[in-house]
Amino acid sequence: MSASDLINQAKKDEKNGDFDAAINNYKKAFELEPKNFFIQIELGNLYALSNQYEEAAGYFRRAIRRFPDNKAIKEGLGFCLCETGNFFHSQRNFHLAQAAFEEATYFCDDNPSYFFNLGNALYYQDNFKGALKAFIKSLSLKNDSETLHNLGNTNKKLKKYDDAQRNYKNALRMNSKQIHTLVELIQLKQITCNWDDMSKLITDLKDYINHSGDGKISPFASLSMPGLSINEHLKIASTWIESHKLQLNNQETLTNKGSKIVIGYISADFRLHPLFYLIFDILKLHDYKIFDIKLFYSGKDDGSSELIEFQKLNADFININEYSDADLRKKLSHENVDILVDLSGFTSQSRSLIFTQNPAKISINWLGFPGSMGSLKTRPLHDIILADNYIIPKDQEQYYAEKIVRLSGCYQPNIAHRPPLKKVSREKNGIESNAFVFASFGQSVKITEAIYKLWLKLLLQKSNSVLWLLESNQKAQENLHIIADEFGVESKRVIFAKKVSFADHIGRHSIIDLFLDTFPYNAHTSTSDAIWAECPVITLSGKTFASRVAGSILTELGCDELITENENDYFNKALFLSNNPDALKRIKEKIIKGKSESNLFKPEKFVLELEGIYKTLLSS
Repeated sequence: MSASDLINQAKKDEKNGDFDAAINNYKKAFELEPKNFFIQIELGNLYALSNQYEEAAGYFRRAIRRFPDNKAIKEGLGFCLCETGNFFHSQRNFHLAQAAFEEATYFCDDNPSYFFNLGNALYYQDNFKGALKAFIKSLSLKNDSETLHNLGNTNKKLKKYDDAQRNYKNALRMNSKQIHTLVELIQLKQITCNWDDMSKLITDLKDYINHSGDGKISPFASLSMPGLSINEHLKIASTWIESHKLQLNNQETLTNKGSKIVIGYISADFRLHPLFYLIFDILKLHDYKIFDIKLFYSGKDDGSSELIEFQKLNADFININEYSDADLRKKLSHENVDILVDLSGFTSQSRSLIFTQNPAKISINWLGFPGSMGSLKTRPLHDIILADNYIIPKDQEQYYAEKIVRLSGCYQPNIAHRPPLKKVSREKNGIESNAFVFASFGQSVKITEAIYKLWLKLLLQKSNSVLWLLESNQKAQENLHIIADEFGVESKRVIFAKKVSFADHIGRHSIIDLFLDTFPYNAHTSTSDAIWAECPVITLSGKTFASRVAGSILTELGCDELITENENDYFNKALFLSNNPDALKRIKEKIIKGKSESNLFKPEKFVLELEGIYKTLLSS
């Protein structure tokens, strides 16, 4: 057949919907007429119609060389490159996604969506400056609320908080129903301790949760937001899972036939992170004669000594950072995991949604996410949540999708030895030698307006006292000082502790007279740090998991008199102890005794109970 006959037959095949036959005939024609660029264009179109975008892009590239100013060919190539980039992005191959989107923007420099997608690929590689440039270019081509949202996220990462707030507000003006932007705006205002109109924003959020709830609310971000109920947290978690439109895998996981029980721990935090000070000794002390321990790491290589320590354990350390969901499911199945423990939950870089794929015989939610992780189509994302009698009281069980398994003591383990205590100079930390030191070393996002004003009220009532907070960001510090001045407290009485090594951080607790907990998101690891340093902690417990962790730790110590249940009692307890040195001394002695006699810093006992729970779960 001649090239002309082959082309005519290909056109008939295409008209009949037989794209494979059409491609085959066009290829034969092209062999006969290798300089016929129109055949290349037709092949590009057919491959694109067949969703074979990389092959299509190859033909369009060759055609572009012959017709460099042909807009239609450029648009066809740009489309194929964008689809290729989207595929790589879905597979978590962000480098290749970036390359595809960059090429698309080269040929189609007036297409806002290609720059938007390029910004996303750069953002996921932590290239925030590059992402910012891409989003700004996209926005210059099309004023779009979603682009403004992503621009806000990028500016937030770059600590350009004023720009981020402006981006979020402009996005909401364009689309008031863009709930994920409302969530990011609330969190940004919490990070910077800017509480203007916060009550209205929370009211809008609650209205959305209870009347729409399409799942675009970050479950982790919501934990620190004041005014949300435990039931609303459960709704947020479940709708978050549903919003990802994942299919449940209901196939039964194959039973491991090996001689050892395989326990997998999956986390983005096997690195320099508070998790190290909770879980490391547990992983080290597991009975490796009975258990085969596997660590699945989805975080970044931060080069920290803590990451190296995790890698040096007897456990298998498996980096899953670049695994697609399908590849991760295959990997977990190949590793024959009996129990898979999620130590990250809905936090940054976690892979918790893989649990919809039934990756292990039993799945457990523990430590990383302080709350229920919800359900998909009535099936819990995790089978089990590990807690204790204080964390989840009997009358709150209905707000947890998982089956609750309680440890006999505090659900939170600790490494056996934090840095040794040592005397620290008050003056070198900017504190007068005779000052009474209230302190709270949580992140700024945990400080709410209500709690901060209680702290300021304490400063007004307690002469010669200071409030010592952890250095966070300059904007938060400026706002906290402004609020203090407006409240009638000299801003110089609110002091910020600089970032130091962990050993020095533990050591400076010796300066603190009374540690004041945050609410509704308690200090978790920070409470353990304070207790290790023998520092009294006043906490306020609510109904949510995140608001009861410090109470659980204090209950383990036998110091439940430091637990309060409302703001008035919290204030009065703190004021009483600050004005009664003998009572404060007795509390401190009780903490020292509890630290020694309780199991709070005895991971060797904790791991025995934990392993017993694992065995019981597998035998039932």
